[in-house]
Amino acid sequence: MRLISLLTQEDNFIDLVGRRPTVPLKEKIIELMKEAPQGTIFYYDLNEVREVNGSGIHEVIIKPLEWLYDNYKSHEKFLILKNLSVEYDHLYNIQITCNKEKVSIIAQNEDTYEVIGNKAGEALLELLNLIYLHKQVSASDLAKKLNKKHTLISTHLTKLYEYRLISRQEEQLQEGGRQYIYNSLF
Repeated sequence: MRLISLLTQEDNFIDLVGRRPTVPLKEKIIELMKEAPQGTIFYYDLNEVREVNGSGIHEVIIKPLEWLYDNYKSHEKFLILKNLSVEYDHLYNIQITCNKEKVSIIAQNEDTYEVIGNKAGEALLELLNLIYLHKQVSASDLAKKLNKKHTLISTHLTKLYEYRLISRQEEQLQEGGRQYIYNSLF
């Protein structure tokens, strides 16, 4: 995983408050994303962040996520959050903005994770939980486990991939053909 530091060299912390001060940071982040190699999983360490509001979250989290969504076919890249602060209400503020903008992002705290935002519905969250539990699965594995049609599971997995909540790689089958193997981001 690759840290995107939100700090300048002279800062110990940053506040993601307001649109105007966060636009240059957003532009720097998207440029880093463009230049990074395929398969890069970026993360923000929110230990660097104190105060947040909707405008700052929109610029620094939502717009880079939207760039990833729009470019998922040409840029195999992902973004997660780490170390959300209870003291500064990071989860609450990010959740409100993600819900409003209809995006989702994975947040990691130690060995647990949380999906922030309501872009992924309950059916997708069930699959997502299984992927993060097993770390790596195929559509066939999940279809058997859940007793669901393979095409339905494949469609849901594709959505999770397009939402940048999981990664995937193509695998050639010995009997011919191919399948995707879906992976948790951590």
